Amino acid sequence: MDEEELKEQEQKYTRRQLGSNADRYVEPEPELDSEGEEVVEPEVDLSAFLERQRLSPQPSSAPPPPDEDDDIDHSLAHIGRNALHDAHSKKGRVQNIEWDAALEEMSREKAAAEATRDLKDRFRSQTAKQRGRATSRGVSSVARGARHGVAERAYVEAPPLPTDAPRPEKGEKANMQDFLDDLLG
Repeated sequence: MDEEELKEQEQKYTRRQLGSNADRYVEPEPELDSEGEEVVEPEVDLSAFLERQRLSPQPSSAPPPPDEDDDIDHSLAHIGRNALHDAHSKKGRVQNIEWDAALEEMSREKAAAEATRDLKDRFRSQTAKQRGRATSRGVSSVARGARHGVAERAYVEAPPLPTDAPRPEKGEKANMQDFLDDLLG
């Protein structure tokens, strides 16, 4: 390569000094011919080529368009339309319900069942908290509570539910067994 080509290549690949961001989008000056007019590349006429492509009997390389009806099972079309129609027809209707004795009793049963469920959940969480606390050996729970600055909670056994049969009074042996279970557990 001669010096001119080296300079041309160097200028082509060296870093350009840009004054502003607008300099990036400046188009180069058009080339001028000997008469001072722009050198314009001649346009290629593709119409004859495209016409030959249209007339040629060769199969296209593109896949044929898929037949939309082959993928659809028309035997089930009635299911979707009626379900949507029924849903819209019921949506705006307002119904008046007569409150009678049967509904009142169902409401009371529901409230009683919810109260029982809440009570059972409360007792389950309470026993889970008690079981979750492991007592360290040799230190009583009162001393441990005093050490942490927390007073030990005194749990009182809840009265029996009216639906439960009354429990027989525990004997001295059963009370001692419960005491030992609480102490160890």
